[in-house]
Amino acid sequence: MTETRGFSYAPIVAAAFILWTPVGMFGGQGYSALLALAAIPAGFLVDWRHPSRPAICLLLLALWSGISGIWSAESDPLVSGSLTKGTFGVNAAGLRIVLTALGAALVLGACMRIKEAPGRAAIVILAALAVHGLETATVAAFPDMMLSAYAPFSDPVKEAPQNILRSANAFCLALPLLLTLCWFLKGWQRYATIAAALILATCAFRLIGSDVALLAVIFLALSWAVVSWLPQSGFRVLLGVVAFAIVFAPIILSTLGPAAVNSGLPLSASSKSRVFAWSLAAEKTRERPITGHGIEASKEWRETFSERPNLLALMKKSTDITNIPWENYRILPGHPHNMGLQLWAETGFIGVALAIATLFFLALAIPPPAALPPAIRFAAAGLIGTTFALFSLSYSVWNEAFWASVALAAAGIITVSKARLTP
Repeated sequence: MTETRGFSYAPIVAAAFILWTPVGMFGGQGYSALLALAAIPAGFLVDWRHPSRPAICLLLLALWSGISGIWSAESDPLVSGSLTKGTFGVNAAGLRIVLTALGAALVLGACMRIKEAPGRAAIVILAALAVHGLETATVAAFPDMMLSAYAPFSDPVKEAPQNILRSANAFCLALPLLLTLCWFLKGWQRYATIAAALILATCAFRLIGSDVALLAVIFLALSWAVVSWLPQSGFRVLLGVVAFAIVFAPIILSTLGPAAVNSGLPLSASSKSRVFAWSLAAEKTRERPITGHGIEASKEWRETFSERPNLLALMKKSTDITNIPWENYRILPGHPHNMGLQLWAETGFIGVALAIATLFFLALAIPPPAALPPAIRFAAAGLIGTTFALFSLSYSVWNEAFWASVALAAAGIITVSKARLTP
């Protein structure tokens, strides 16, 4: 099945991006609904008879994750609330991740079947992302003013700062595509503008206080270097690095993390917290290496530092703060803050194998970098790099809103790549 005559999926993608910035400003949870809305028309355009192998593996991973909820210590009712009262919600993480995987497969499948995107659709997408960039810069430059602007909608002390950080993280995913605008320039102006944009983004993320966003800029630049040096195999190398990081996460993080703390590196408190959470998650992985503890089981790992004397000693050694009873603090607050390690701990070898299969078939499906226009080549590589940064340090692997934003960003890149105005 191809796009029907007189109807293109590109405007649907463009319409979704009109809401990209407002959704990001309020924490990004609405990206799930945005993906769902975009997936409805996509269902009429994809070829259901010949699903792609990456999509099949992704859906199998989502299904296995949902099944693992049977033995997970963390269990919620399937749904809660009322439609009439506006409180309806899907609680079961397994169902949410399955629906998100299905929505992503539909949207990306429909984008791949776009023959030619109207130039105005690409312009709308890039303009929407430019607005997000302006909003991010404004927050960084005028934080008090922006916090006051949040006041009518959310708590400016607790909720608004968290929304600002999540909006910055969402902008990390938008940045690689937004930078395609620089390719309309010629010669030294193009590269000077790209360098200036990256420096401004780095400054903005630093002022906002998002360490993971700073790491995302670094990974974006490294990803560009890889596809520049390896024009035929660059994407496969990048996805191979992600696969390697997943497979060896329990070994790498449980070894290098404590070593970094012991070395006396000037790590932030949040970084140290992640290190200790990784150590506990790695221990849990060894308890059930094949099937894992079940989806979102890490929410119920309530061990405190008093139950892990080795970690308590490391904490006391690495901090000058002595008036806090570290013995009573949870080692792992909610989830491990590394998706590869969380996959191992909660879905075991089976879940990891399905994740690696998804990456493997995706690497085979993506054209080599040299086959794509330079702007799109670097946008795709940048999205892999920034996603990997957030994957490594930030969200839970079952955060469906995050994966929805990644899918939408990928849809934007595909749509812009099929527009006549692509530089």
